[in-house]
Amino acid sequence: MPPADANENPPPTALPRVLVAHEDVGTCRLIRETLGQFGECAVDTSPTAEYAYELALQRDYLLFMFGLTMPVIPGELLYELLYKAYRYGGSVARHCPGVIYIADAAVAGRAEGLLREARVKGVLVKPLSIDRILSRVKGIVKLREEGQAFPGP
Repeated sequence: MPPADANENPPPTALPRVLVAHEDVGTCRLIRETLGQFGECAVDTSPTAEYAYELALQRDYLLFMFGLTMPVIPGELLYELLYKAYRYGGSVARHCPGVIYIADAAVAGRAEGLLREARVKGVLVKPLSIDRILSRVKGIVKLREEGQAFPGP
């Protein structure tokens, strides 16, 4: 029997990752399930900024999505800390991904100022919907084509 061609079954490539940090686990779940079903990415979630910080230093991410009003470390500060850690924290500088902030309607006015920074890819104002989440990540996260099968369990 001839040897199998090395290109016959190439190893699966790892999906790009998105990190979502928000104090409301329902918000994290909605974003995780939306991106998991309609986007071609893996999603990590955290209800605390401290754990999100640890995850962000351990793995490579395509995109961050942080709540603006998280307790202990607000989303803006979390992103700035990660940006500095990526740039100066190791022997080799890493590229810090862009961020989408998740804001309550009460702090939505603050969002306009945030959008002036090039690293900020957008602001999602609650209440969230699947359509609004997908429209905000479009162009950053590859979305599945219409009619394409969902991933299996």
